[in-house]
Amino acid sequence: MAFNQDLISDVLKHCDIVDIISRYIDVKRKGRSYVALCPFHDDKNPSMQISKEKQIFKCFVCGSGGNAIKFVEMYERISFFEAMKKVADLCGYHDPRLETKVVKVEKNPQIAALEKCINDLTIYYQYALSTEEGEEGLNYFDKRQLNSDIRKKFLLGYSFKDGQKTCKYLEAKGNSLKSMELIGIISANKTTYSDVNAGRVIFPICDANGQVVGFSARALNNESSAKYINSPETLLFHKSNILYNFHHAKETAKKDGYVYVLEGFMDVFALEKIGITSAVALMGTAFTKQHLAMLRSLGVEVRFCLDGDAAGQMAEMKIIDIMNNSGISYQIVNNQGSNKDPDEILTQEGPEKLKNYLNNLFSPADFIISYYENTKALVSIDDKKKLIKRFLPILLNVKTRLEFDDYLRKIARVTKFDVESIRQLVIQARNTKFENPEEAIRSFHPERKAIKRFELAEREILFYMLKNPKAIEFYEQKVESFYDELYRRIADYILDYYKTMKSVDASHIISSIESRQDPQSDSLINEIIDLSFEKNHPDCIDENYLDNILAVINDEKEKLYQKTMLDQMLADKTEKEKARILTDWNKRMLKKKGRQ
Repeated sequence: MAFNQDLISDVLKHCDIVDIISRYIDVKRKGRSYVALCPFHDDKNPSMQISKEKQIFKCFVCGSGGNAIKFVEMYERISFFEAMKKVADLCGYHDPRLETKVVKVEKNPQIAALEKCINDLTIYYQYALSTEEGEEGLNYFDKRQLNSDIRKKFLLGYSFKDGQKTCKYLEAKGNSLKSMELIGIISANKTTYSDVNAGRVIFPICDANGQVVGFSARALNNESSAKYINSPETLLFHKSNILYNFHHAKETAKKDGYVYVLEGFMDVFALEKIGITSAVALMGTAFTKQHLAMLRSLGVEVRFCLDGDAAGQMAEMKIIDIMNNSGISYQIVNNQGSNKDPDEILTQEGPEKLKNYLNNLFSPADFIISYYENTKALVSIDDKKKLIKRFLPILLNVKTRLEFDDYLRKIARVTKFDVESIRQLVIQARNTKFENPEEAIRSFHPERKAIKRFELAEREILFYMLKNPKAIEFYEQKVESFYDELYRRIADYILDYYKTMKSVDASHIISSIESRQDPQSDSLINEIIDLSFEKNHPDCIDENYLDNILAVINDEKEKLYQKTMLDQMLADKTEKEKARILTDWNKRMLKKKGRQ
C-alpha cells in the first residue's frame, strides 16, 4: 500500500530523528553522531549509530536501520501509517491528511479483486465443512484432534467434491474466472472449470497481516495422486514471504519472549493444543531473508524446531549461517536423531513429553558440534577446517573463559586438531587490524571473490546520487542503467523521487520504498543506509570525475560482453577446436589492444 509522498516528506521535515528515538531509548552524543544500545537485538555495547545530519539510524551488529518513521514502526511493531502518525504527534506536526486513511493510494484493482475472490472462497470452504458432505472433512479434523476453536482460529474448511459448484458460487459472488485462475484454483487450459482442491480438507495460508493468500489442500483418501495440493506462486502468494501463523504469533510473542519456528502447520496446531501460541511454520520452504526480517520485527528469542532427520538437520545448519549475522537471539530444539515431529510426540506420548521436548534447547554452537559428532562425520582436512571457520564467529563472541575453553575442547574432539592450534587461530582473528570481527573473519577466506571493479564503480556513482543532483542527472544522461540489479533498483527510486520532489534525501527515499511495500525493501533500505554512512569517498566531485568512473564501468561491461561471446563460441566444441578458437581469439584481442 503506497502513501502520499508529499505527506511523508512533510512529516520527516518536521521531525528530528535524535529526539524521536530518545523518546524510546537512551541516546548519547558521540562526536557528530549519536549512539544507543540497539533495541532490536541483545545489545551489550552501543552499536546503533544515529546521524542527525542524515536523519537516519543504523545498527552495525544486527543491520537494522532507517529513518524516524522506520524506527517507530519497528519498535512499536505497528503499521507504516500508524508509525508516520505517531512521529507527527511526537514532533507536534498536524496535518488533516493524517486524520484519515484517505492518504492511501487506491489499491491495485487486480489485487483487490483477487483478495475478494480468495476471501469469498475461504468463507465457502468453511461453510462446506458444516454441510452433510463436509462431515467427511469434519471426521478427519476430529481424528487429528483439531477442535472447533482451532478450526475457527485457522479458518479450516472443506472443498465440495463437485468442483464446478465452487466456481459457480464464486461467479455468483461477482468473481471472474480470471480471478479464480490467478488465485490458483482453476486451470485456464480446460474447457470446463473446476476447483483443483475438490474433495479435500482446506488449510488456508495467511500473510503477515492475516489476509488469506493461498491454500494447502489435503486428500481424504489414498486414491488421489498427491496427498497435499499447495497453491502455486501467485500475485498474492509468495512462499518466500510466508511464515504460517505469523499474523497470530506476532500478537503473543512479545509477551512470551520467544517464537518457535516449525516445519508445517500440523506442528503449529500441536503447540496450540498445549497452550503455545507463539509458533510459526516454514511450510516446507527454505529459510529466507524475508523470513529473517519478519522474525527480527518480533524482537524476541527465536527457537528453531525442524525435523530431526538428516534433511532437517542440514536445513538447520543453513539457518545457523543466516542467523549468526542477524543479531537475533536464537536457540535450536535438540531433536537430532529423532524421527518424530511435535504433532506425533503429542499424539503418541502426551502434552508433557512435547513440552519437555520443546524446552530441551541447544545453543547454536552446541548444535553445530553435535551435528558433526552424530550426523555428519568429518573425514577430510578440508571439512575440519570448514568447521573451524564456521565456529570463528561464535568463538570471537564467547563472554567467559570457561565457556571459551569448553568450546575449544569440543571442537578439538570433533576435528582431532590440537586445542592450542585452534586457540592461536582465534587469537590471530582477534588481533587483526579490522575493528569489525566480521571483517576479521572475512580475512580468513582468501578464496572469497572480491567485488568486481565495475560494481565498485557503480556503487561510487550511486553514493553521489544520494547526495548530489548533478550525479542523478549524470546517471540519467550517460549511465542509464546499472549492471547490478540492487543498485539499479535504488537508482530508479532515486530518479523517481528526484523527478517528483526536485531534491534528494536518503531518509525520504527510504520511506518512499517502504510505503510502496516493495518485496525487496529490506535489501534496498539496508544498502541505502550503508551507502549513507560510508566515508571513503571524495567530498567534491565534478563531471570529469564521474566520466572516469563511467569509463571503468563501460570497460568492464565490454569485458563481460566479450567473455559471453567467447563462451558461446566454445560451447559444444572438441578440445582441439577450443584450442584453435582460443588462439585466434587471443590474436584478435592483441591486435585490438594495439590499435587502442
